[in-house]
Amino acid sequence: MTVARLTRKGARRRRAGHPWIYRSDIAEAPAAEPGDIVELRDPGDRSLGRAAWSARSLISLRAVPLAADEDPDAGWMRLIRAAIARRADRPPCARLINADADGLPGLVVDRFGPGLSIQALTPAAWRRLDPLVAHLGQTFDPQVIALRNDTRIAELEGLPGDKRLLRGAEARVEAPVGPLKWAFDLLEGQKTGGFLDQLDNHLAAARFARGACLDCFTYEGGFALQMAAAGREVEAVDSSAAALERLEGHAARNGLTVTAVEANVFDLLRRYAREGRRFDTVVLDPPPFARARKAVGPATRAYKEINLRALKILRPGGRLITASCSAHITRAAFEEVVLAAAADARVWAQVIERRGAPPDHPTLLTAPETDYLKALFVQVV
Repeated sequence: MTVARLTRKGARRRRAGHPWIYRSDIAEAPAAEPGDIVELRDPGDRSLGRAAWSARSLISLRAVPLAADEDPDAGWMRLIRAAIARRADRPPCARLINADADGLPGLVVDRFGPGLSIQALTPAAWRRLDPLVAHLGQTFDPQVIALRNDTRIAELEGLPGDKRLLRGAEARVEAPVGPLKWAFDLLEGQKTGGFLDQLDNHLAAARFARGACLDCFTYEGGFALQMAAAGREVEAVDSSAAALERLEGHAARNGLTVTAVEANVFDLLRRYAREGRRFDTVVLDPPPFARARKAVGPATRAYKEINLRALKILRPGGRLITASCSAHITRAAFEEVVLAAAADARVWAQVIERRGAPPDHPTLLTAPETDYLKALFVQVV
């Protein structure tokens, strides 16, 4: 098998369990084609396992948990079958394959009821797309299979940025999400067609919420509509008129009423505080404020600001559901931000539950970047 030799630093990183090897940590690049599975060796010629090769990316090697004598293509399919089997008890909308966390770098497969959506964002995943599609067709017999490689990552890897249907003629599907019927557009929806990583938290929020609720950065109303279905009075805020239009469509489909407000959340929270508006529950689920390490400082200040403003408009005994999907903001750092906001708001804040992504979005202990989603359910005394 073709060999990639690592520097001492690269070897230390791989021995520590991180699956990514950067270009700067390679002493001798493999004589391989993009997507080939190669053997990793340290400066002393000791084996460090196997990895998928990418000639274009700064992350040039991504570890794949294959046995030393295992055929790469057969091993890749073994990992696919194992990932899907681990999700056998998940609901109809769930992630079936979660890239590096499942040992399949660059490969994401999401299920939206009768539709499946795929991202193949590394050469290893792209080269093995056809057998994956065949396997998914045999296993699930879906109405639709969509390819969503329309991302910056695909471009950086030198891959086609394809967005097209691989099976079926209609990209829109309907699927149950808890007690609700939800419409997904597998070609035009965010990410692979919709956000699946917060679905369990949406349902938990419906149980946790009390009284009059304000859902900030609502997007299509994942939190808002589940809380409305549980009998809460809900106001949902977003700066996108198109997202709010889709929220209203979901609400109509389920016979629910939610007050949709098009506004900048930061401005609205300040105005509600001035006007004395108060809520029993506030939900904060913003987009990632820190998309790069250099943005951590400004992002921390933004998280502090919205949490402080939210706490100030809660009634006594109110509840805050606050989340961060910024991978560069650690769990500890996020909790420190919420703690600081509670101190400035002069409230006694109890953390009732710490949550993250659901079981179909596993994380790697040795790759902190995969633990991106943090959520706190807070009771104000």
